[in-house]
Amino acid sequence: MEEVGRVEEVPRRRSTRVVLRIPILIRVANGSTETEWEAVQTVLVSLHGGLIRTHQLFPVGTSLDIRMQYQERSAQARVAWRSLEPTELGFDLGFEILDPPGFWEFDFPPDRWSEKTRPRLGRH
Repeated sequence: MEEVGRVEEVPRRRSTRVVLRIPILIRVANGSTETEWEAVQTVLVSLHGGLIRTHQLFPVGTSLDIRMQYQERSAQARVAWRSLEPTELGFDLGFEILDPPGFWEFDFPPDRWSEKTRPRLGRH
């Protein structure tokens, strides 16, 4: 029997996404020192991760090393999502940065889900 009026709760994002092209290098974490870095560029970034296009087929859950291409900054990340089919530009891959926030060195706008930015409903 079908439930009428049931509403699925949509998971909220932890932070706002921003379209920002940043050249980074990625590779499987804990690989050999000879593991090749792949040069990619972010499509979107957030305080807690990003979206890239890659030519490698990383399974969800894969641990990644990410590094700024022209700086000495690096972080650990985890593949959170990837497209099933590649485009001409590669697979879309979403990753979560496992290190504390700050990797992007970018001041993100306030997210629309936080208590501080949510409009208050009350008596006037």
